[in-house]
Amino acid sequence: MEEKHPDDVKDFGPALAKIRKRRLYLWGVILIYLPVMWATLQLTQSFNKTAVAFAVWVIMLCIVATVAALARCPGCGNYFHMHGMTLLYLRKCLHCGLHINADKKLIK
Repeated sequence: MEEKHPDDVKDFGPALAKIRKRRLYLWGVILIYLPVMWATLQLTQSFNKTAVAFAVWVIMLCIVATVAALARCPGCGNYFHMHGMTLLYLRKCLHCGLHINADKKLIK
């Protein structure tokens, strides 16, 4: 794991903000699952309509997870959350170890 120079990390702000936004969308889609399924079941009283809502949620999850997984690390240029076939939504780049909040840590 290579340590980044503070001047370099300062320039990574926009790219890291983009990665954080994509992760926020991913967590948002994950967190809306139970409320959406509960509300759909309560409002429609139909298993079929709830299954349609579930299918829509799964499609949204696949899209958002793919978009988040394909975010490039501004430090090394590799995928931030993917290393080979390994997909881990960790807070550090799986290649260079750049922390997702490295640009914010410099401000403090």
